[in-house]
Amino acid sequence: MTAIYIKDRLLSPKVVHKTPFEIVHNSKPSVKHMRVFGCQVYILTPKEKRLKWDPKARTGIFLGYEEASKAYRVYDIEAGQVVISRDVNFDESAFGLSPPITAEHADDIDFDSLDLDDEAPGQAQYKKTGKRKSRPHDEEVPAPPRTQCINGMD
Repeated sequence: MTAIYIKDRLLSPKVVHKTPFEIVHNSKPSVKHMRVFGCQVYILTPKEKRLKWDPKARTGIFLGYEEASKAYRVYDIEAGQVVISRDVNFDESAFGLSPPITAEHADDIDFDSLDLDDEAPGQAQYKKTGKRKSRPHDEEVPAPPRTQCINGMD
């Protein structure tokens, strides 16, 4: 649903200089509320659910927007589950679990000394068949981990 929401606010190749949202609603869409996917967030723990010395917020990763309400879908790192909350503070300079990179730290990185290969270690060779690449013929592909169902949604 989030992908469609964003796509409706992008320029349409069919109509020059207009988005699908503009065509339907005759007004430009607002994108002020949109956030960077995968950025670090802090989920507020309500006063009723915390004790005196408990932290006021938990760290999480922004996953998207909730369909049925004006809330955010966030992966709560501490609880290990996806939660839906409106009380979220965003740190768009940090992604996932990595610390934020500032301009001072970016200048200190020496990219010439890094040993970067074009292929990742353990990357399987793919055989080409037609337009698509097939799975490696000599390796078993593990099944993806199952996620927990929250509020009856998958």
